[in-house]
Amino acid sequence: MKKQFRGIACARLYTPREVLENVLVLFNGSHIGEISPIVERHDPDDIYDARDAGLIVTPGLIEAHMHGCAGADFLDYTRESLERISLTAASGGASSVLATTTIPTDDTSLERFKGFAHLFRETLPLALGSEEPSPLTGARYLGLYLEGPFINPDKRGGFSERFVNPVDLQRAQRIVDICGDLLLKITISPEIRGAKELIQLFLDALPGRIEISLGHSSADYGTARRFFDMKHVRQVTHAFNTMTPLHHREPGLIGAALLDDNVMLEAIPDGWHLCGPIIELIYRMKGPRRTILITDGTAATATSPGTPVKSVGGVTLVRNGAVRLRNGTLAGSNLLIAGAMDSAMKLGNIPFVHALEMCTLTPAASVNMETMIGSIEPGKLADFTVLHEDCRVAAVIRDGALIPYR
Repeated sequence: MKKQFRGIACARLYTPREVLENVLVLFNGSHIGEISPIVERHDPDDIYDARDAGLIVTPGLIEAHMHGCAGADFLDYTRESLERISLTAASGGASSVLATTTIPTDDTSLERFKGFAHLFRETLPLALGSEEPSPLTGARYLGLYLEGPFINPDKRGGFSERFVNPVDLQRAQRIVDICGDLLLKITISPEIRGAKELIQLFLDALPGRIEISLGHSSADYGTARRFFDMKHVRQVTHAFNTMTPLHHREPGLIGAALLDDNVMLEAIPDGWHLCGPIIELIYRMKGPRRTILITDGTAATATSPGTPVKSVGGVTLVRNGAVRLRNGTLAGSNLLIAGAMDSAMKLGNIPFVHALEMCTLTPAASVNMETMIGSIEPGKLADFTVLHEDCRVAAVIRDGALIPYR
């Protein structure tokens, strides 16, 4: 059973844009209440004490692009997998997860997906406005992020052909009807036939709710620029990966995204998907308010090296620190979110406060939830990650309660 606290005592609190020392953050139920200086040491049982040497308190970290972990995938369509992903994500520092998945082509009637959406909806009443906290034990789910299935088959990356559909507006409308306000983001390849009409369908059906991310794409620079002119088309899925490489005579989607100050980029900072200099390039060009650090975790993430795990591309396993299909194709990273933040700092020469913003306030803003999560302010949800100085996770508090992931 989760222990509910009345507040948290912090020696160092990152909000994330400010650093506060020796403060007490009181909770108003599941929300943040008053923030005040600590005038004397007191240790009531209902105050979480995070003042030990070397501890840092931050807003709850956000897994903004995660398909699964610990042998579980959202495509399993089971409550057990939803719980396992939630707990494992929390063990890696997350208080919130944007559940990332896709739809197989053989679910022709979308009945299996409909069943999953119903099951998924039961786990997140708080994210949809209820005053009741999520019933999950670990990190909460914010909503759904569909990576496809309307993507370029030539840039499908770790997805098998079973998860790639040509544009079908009737099928898209059925997805909208099933998901409703669960659907927060979708990846679409802008160069595929019918992409503009498809995007407009989603934007019209979910106005102000859904965000479009371009990715899995061979789009040229001009095409990308035209789509970035559309409202709510302001993101790119795992930058540089599964897209035409940057070229000095054809900058492509990635070039258009780097040069557009309004566009956010997802980045997988594991040293495999992106090397250190490219992570630093993204940081220097986009800054912390336009860079979202992600893990792209899959079912093989956080499993023992060499353990075969079924995935959307076939069998995956962790090998030399990377998650790969048997043919060597990368299929997500072997990071959880605190590890991604640490890796980005080391490989990309990114200051802690900026890397932290890329895992908190920026991903919250990317799905229009910055008024609820992502920073420490009165009225927001009482979500905190307690870290050691080397980014090891000491504790995660969600809705004012300690997550018992150990």
